[in-house]
Amino acid sequence: MVGLTLNNTAKQKLTEHAKWHTSKQKRPKQVFLALVDYCWKHHIEVPTYTELSDIVTRSYNEFEADLLENLNHCLQPEDKVYLDELIGAETKTNCPHPITLLKHVNQSLRPSDIARSLESMKIVEDNFNQFLPVINQLDITDQATEYFSTWIKKATTRQLTRFSNRDKTYLYLMAYFKHQYFTRQDYMVDIFIKSVRSSFNKAIKQLNNRDIRTREERNKAIKALSKANKSARQLLNEIKLITEDINATVNERYYKIQDLLNEFEEAESNEDSALIESLEEQLDKVATNTFLYETLESLSRSLQLRVSNILKMLVYNPDTSDSSLIKVINHFKTMDGDIGQNAPTDFLKPSEVKMVVKDGKLNISLYKQLLFGHVTDAIKSGDLNLKYSYRYRSIDDYLINKSDWIKFHNQYLKTAGLTKFKNCQKVLEKLKLDLNDKFDVVNQRFNDDLNPYLSINIDGRPHIKTPKTPYDQSEFIAKALSSGGFVPIQQLLVNVNRVCGFKDEFEHYSIKNSKLKLSIASVVAGLIGRGCNIGLEKMAHISTGVSKSTLDNTVNWAFELKNINAANRKIVKEIKELALSKSFVKEKNKIYSGSDGRKITVAVDSILASRSFKYFGKDAGTVMYTFIDERHALYYSTVISASQREAPYVIDGLMNNDINEQQIHSTDEFGFTESLFCATHLLGISFAPRFKRTGHKVLYGFSSRNTYKKKGYKILPSTNINQKLIIKHWDDILRFIATIKLNHNSASTLFTRLSSYAKQNPLYQALKEFGKIIKSKFILTYYDDVELRQQIQMQLGRIELSNKFSNAVFFDRDHEFQEGEVEQQKISTACMVLIQNAIVLWNYLYMSEIIANTSDPDLREELIASIKQGSMISWRHVNLRGNYNFRNIAANDDRFDMDMIRALVIN
Repeated sequence: MVGLTLNNTAKQKLTEHAKWHTSKQKRPKQVFLALVDYCWKHHIEVPTYTELSDIVTRSYNEFEADLLENLNHCLQPEDKVYLDELIGAETKTNCPHPITLLKHVNQSLRPSDIARSLESMKIVEDNFNQFLPVINQLDITDQATEYFSTWIKKATTRQLTRFSNRDKTYLYLMAYFKHQYFTRQDYMVDIFIKSVRSSFNKAIKQLNNRDIRTREERNKAIKALSKANKSARQLLNEIKLITEDINATVNERYYKIQDLLNEFEEAESNEDSALIESLEEQLDKVATNTFLYETLESLSRSLQLRVSNILKMLVYNPDTSDSSLIKVINHFKTMDGDIGQNAPTDFLKPSEVKMVVKDGKLNISLYKQLLFGHVTDAIKSGDLNLKYSYRYRSIDDYLINKSDWIKFHNQYLKTAGLTKFKNCQKVLEKLKLDLNDKFDVVNQRFNDDLNPYLSINIDGRPHIKTPKTPYDQSEFIAKALSSGGFVPIQQLLVNVNRVCGFKDEFEHYSIKNSKLKLSIASVVAGLIGRGCNIGLEKMAHISTGVSKSTLDNTVNWAFELKNINAANRKIVKEIKELALSKSFVKEKNKIYSGSDGRKITVAVDSILASRSFKYFGKDAGTVMYTFIDERHALYYSTVISASQREAPYVIDGLMNNDINEQQIHSTDEFGFTESLFCATHLLGISFAPRFKRTGHKVLYGFSSRNTYKKKGYKILPSTNINQKLIIKHWDDILRFIATIKLNHNSASTLFTRLSSYAKQNPLYQALKEFGKIIKSKFILTYYDDVELRQQIQMQLGRIELSNKFSNAVFFDRDHEFQEGEVEQQKISTACMVLIQNAIVLWNYLYMSEIIANTSDPDLREELIASIKQGSMISWRHVNLRGNYNFRNIAANDDRFDMDMIRALVIN
């Protein structure tokens, strides 16, 4: 029932839940919906709208009031004077205040630019340390910190000093100092790791080049050695004959042998001897890695210029870090990089110590190069963690607080929907039975020749074939859409907004007291400017009816990633509710989806970008990673490094797909890990990647059909599952999954940090071990179910088509990112995806009208059948380029008859 008055217990629970969301500075609408959802999940009768709204309003007011009161007790009068001077309280201009000059982190890895970044970081560090006691006392969540800090970055001096309560300005500044410091620590780690990797890769490349250059000389030496070996054997044979000559005296034998040795010595080439000696020296250096160390030493000076000062400025957490590394880093800091001859060597491997310390003297250049390498490995492996960071803390810092997890264990499991997995022994027993049954079924079908698409290679490995799925090559949908002429992209977006009202999600960044009134023209112009990669300045220049200042103001205050994604979800929701889109769903209560990345060059310096000659030539780039379902809706997007695996980001997208059906998600083979199989299973998602390779380790025992029939041979599961490890860390696994499910932290954050731990972390190993079981079951299904493989092929085909679609939409400035910061790249990508979804929705509406207006039943069925064989991802009819006219753009009549479209029924 809805609309009842709350009792005190229920009201207290909802108030606490509202405060938790408010502490993360979520928008009132999100908090309101979260409370409604909380009521349904906990069987609380949903109260009236007014009562829920009052709870939300009070939670915001109390949250802010508590912070301001706490702040007022912490800040001293001299602190307030300092902060007033910092922001220039008396400044009357509309220029950015001084601290906003620090808002952008230099993305370059050039030594001079790194030095400037460190100078900026020192300013931030001084302010952070000065107010650290206040910041600690306030204990603001990371989400609220980011919100307040971003407001500072967007604001002008006049806006910053406009608060009626001056303490609110100070509160925002505390958050700004914290966020800037945490962010810059992370960026400095990124620069450090990237620079060290580059130096070590350069050393390997130089070694390979050296190997190529010396190959001819080495071959000559090998021939000389072979020649000398033959001569030596011949000499030994002749000496043997002399010693066996019984007719010769001892003296005669001696002189004959002496003559032979003299002849051998005279015949031996000095050049050959030199070549052999050189080869022996090279082999000795290769065996001891001397060449590698010599090359690293030669590159040390260049690397020191980039990273020595970074190592000194990073703040590490000694409680969660390797003590030997903390010891050497502290020595490095104390000596200001001039480490001397008594530097600690505990962190080095024995073989490295032999190369670094020669004759009791320390090779400082090589020492520093190896130190930087060990620090990089330790940060990535979790042996070295930062104290003030968003991305490089200990893995335990990202999970639900351990004491809270123990105290509210059952409540966490219930809220996260994990109660059925509480008993690990029962879960494993059930999976064991399921897996054994699956093996029996697959074996029997294989034995009875009921799986004609499965065969066995000569080497005994299974091989599968997947028949192609029917697809309309005549481009029926594209031709039908084009028959109505071209539609300008700005008009198409306005048409779509009339249908679903996505513009309403572009709210002012301030949660309260916003005075910005957005026009549909400025929002659409901003979407095209960012989503088509035109840029705002050029967009204003080639547009009529929207000014540069209006466009800049709209994008600055309203184009936050959360807003764009919320607008995107509105379009996706409208797509999902259409009868025509539902006709593309192949199985009832199941939704197939897929994800893949598109490589894109970055035209400016970017720490996230990485080099790949295969994809970017001599340039660097990133990856637009997008998700699509079988209704052709692009429901999530992000940007990742081209050097990263895509797997950690898969769950981020899956958690952002608001559906009630069972979700079956596919990626290419490189988009999965065993730990991902574990996570998706516990989250209730079926993970179904495409396997191009066959004969995975999880299956063995295949020989051939004949052998199988004769011997009754069975396909057996791998026996290398470490059940003890799974059981031991089962509660940690559930805590890990609950952290994701309850949005305490993103899956990508957790998996990226955890996966770098490799073998050292038992939680990661336990996740992988459990994932092996789930992967085993899936591979058996994959080999046995041809229709599943076809569905996976079709879904990955859709994502490949959507990548071509994105290339057409993101058309300007050579299809390259013009922003170096990842947040800005994500905003451009989100705008592009919104435009793509708007085109898909428009296509659905257009084709739905055609169907609705077709009265002949047979013709109608034929029309629907033709549409279902094609794809709604079509853009030939959309005019994306040219000059854009926004005058009176919203004054036109509705393009589509939505009453007729929504009444459409398709069987």
